[in-house]
Amino acid sequence: MKKTNRTRQKRKVSLRKKILFSALTTILFFVTLECALTLVGVQPKSNNEDPFVGFSGLLPLMELSTNELGEQILSTAQNKRHWFNAQSFPKLKKPRTKRIFCMGGSTTYGHPYWDSTSFAGWLREFLPIVDSSHNWEVINAGGISYASYRVAALMEELTQYEPDIFVVYSVHNEFLERRTYQNMFDKSPLSLNSQAMLARTRTWELADRILKRARKLVTAPKPTDSTKSNADLLQGEVDEILNHTIGPVDYHRDAEWRAQVLQHYESNLRRMVLIARRAGAKIVFITPTANEKNCSPFKSEYDQNVTPSEHERLMTLVRQSNSGEIATDATKTLQFLIEAVAIDPHYAETHFRLGQAYMFLERYSEAQLAFSRSLNEDVCPLRAVDEIRQAIERVVRDSHCPMVDFEQRLRTLCETENGHTVLGDEYFLDHVHPTIDVNRQLALWIIEELQANGMVQGKRLIDMVLADEFTKAEEKVLGQIDREAQGFALRNLAKVLHWAGKFEEAAPRARDVLNIIPNDPESRFILASCLSNTGQKEEAIDEYDRLFANGGDYPRGYHPFGELLAEIGNLEQAKAYLLMAVLYNQKNAGAYYSLGLVHLRLKEFQFSVESLEASNRLYPDNAQTLFFLAQANAGRGDHSEAISLYEKILAKGARAANIHYQFGLSLLADNQQAKAIQQFDAALEIAPDWEEVQEQLEIVRKVK
Repeated sequence: MKKTNRTRQKRKVSLRKKILFSALTTILFFVTLECALTLVGVQPKSNNEDPFVGFSGLLPLMELSTNELGEQILSTAQNKRHWFNAQSFPKLKKPRTKRIFCMGGSTTYGHPYWDSTSFAGWLREFLPIVDSSHNWEVINAGGISYASYRVAALMEELTQYEPDIFVVYSVHNEFLERRTYQNMFDKSPLSLNSQAMLARTRTWELADRILKRARKLVTAPKPTDSTKSNADLLQGEVDEILNHTIGPVDYHRDAEWRAQVLQHYESNLRRMVLIARRAGAKIVFITPTANEKNCSPFKSEYDQNVTPSEHERLMTLVRQSNSGEIATDATKTLQFLIEAVAIDPHYAETHFRLGQAYMFLERYSEAQLAFSRSLNEDVCPLRAVDEIRQAIERVVRDSHCPMVDFEQRLRTLCETENGHTVLGDEYFLDHVHPTIDVNRQLALWIIEELQANGMVQGKRLIDMVLADEFTKAEEKVLGQIDREAQGFALRNLAKVLHWAGKFEEAAPRARDVLNIIPNDPESRFILASCLSNTGQKEEAIDEYDRLFANGGDYPRGYHPFGELLAEIGNLEQAKAYLLMAVLYNQKNAGAYYSLGLVHLRLKEFQFSVESLEASNRLYPDNAQTLFFLAQANAGRGDHSEAISLYEKILAKGARAANIHYQFGLSLLADNQQAKAIQQFDAALEIAPDWEEVQEQLEIVRKVK
């Protein structure tokens, strides 16, 4: 057949159509994937949690729903309830209704308890008594760990719900948030909001699960490397530290960073004023107050300008002030501390101890100054520093907003009740969170300020006619408290204080829990641990005995109780608990180490070798472990292995008189007299007055 001149030419598809087809294909793929994931029950991450913890405005605090009466109700979103109390109110504000939003961090939330005993909860009870002509809606919008940046962002959302008043207590979390959420501050709003949109999809949740599993596979520890990162914590409790990625260790003295945080804080306060005014609402700020006399600083750092000799003198003074009881010689202790403060005025702990000494001597004004200096020198400032209050005062002065002077009012109350103005455990459950009664009192002070500024009408609080009604309201609130739930809340508080190493402050909270839940094992363990760490060994043993009485079991306590028993010389009982510790967790290098030392002291050398070798496998080449392993080998007569271990220790750069002495003894037992003499000489270079080594050296030289 004859070819025609016709040629079929492929139609060229334009670039625009290619892009369109590709986009449609991609969209179709993800829509199909979303449908498939819906069928198998995968839920978007944003349904149950807020992965952006309030930094993105695309995951709102309040969700709209309809109740059985057909009324539209706004309620706290499920994915926010880890951080916020569950709250609800009608979307449409009824006539004669005044709506108050209480903003801030965990104090506003009501931590360690909940909304009902927060100052917001008390306001909800008291306002209708004071002014019954209005329907009062008090919404607790306090978010745990929320600082001013996120509080301001949340206010932006809440302005659409017809607010009348914002009450703001946002003071203690500024430095915490800047450390904990630094990566969030580093992201642009576009990046945050884009990721927040993706977090609403099931595909994002699937991808997140896959990535997490991949990371686990990549970072899974090898059997011989399970505790290598805990090099200096063999005998310590490390699990609490490992459960927190941000803690006091992450904070260091940084004047520039501190100034930036404070500048940002003040700008956020000014932003809050503008947000409220644009919404036609009033705003009231509350000044910060905190536990001074019963809360030591979270972290102290020495001034880098202190010379080595000054530092040595400072350490001596601190030890001297700590060794003697303030009660036995407060004046002498005070002298040591005054000299220590003169050497390094920036070490927060010294100021705190100075405050304690002044309190004992009833020199209250000086005590308050010392405690205040301690708070402001704290390198991990989890209590509001003076500049926070100063920023509030400037903003209030410039914007003519009302201010509840919580600090001054509480000091006045303290002076009336205690004869001084130094705030402590009488008013706080921990470093900043008020007792239920102080929250109740704060609510009354807020109402007084609202009345003084015409925001609340009705009867004045000083009118005693209201006393009976307030008493009934208080009985109602207190009568609804779930005591067991309150105990669990206090236990969480004790855990946090224990984690932070604040043992003197954690112990009373643990006791509070045991008064409510007498046989709570975790609180008993925390109390025992706190007592042990504060030198109250016998009391700690009593608590551990109660923990394990009548067959009680708390595996986490095996190791520390075993160590404590070994410390006081009860080796057989210590051995039993340490054996249980290693049986419970065969990767606990510290427990194997402690067990090895107990066996060594009991001259059970073979068992000691086995335990210390297990510790060394889990945490290789720790000098202390190798030293005692060498002694255990020497004890069972294997001096060749002991010599090899001593050589390894010295090769690692260890330098201690006892290492050289024990090495010398093993060399002597192996008939290597010349080398033994060298090690004894090395020991005497470090400890020239060690008579035992001198005598051994004389004997060897005579025999030689």
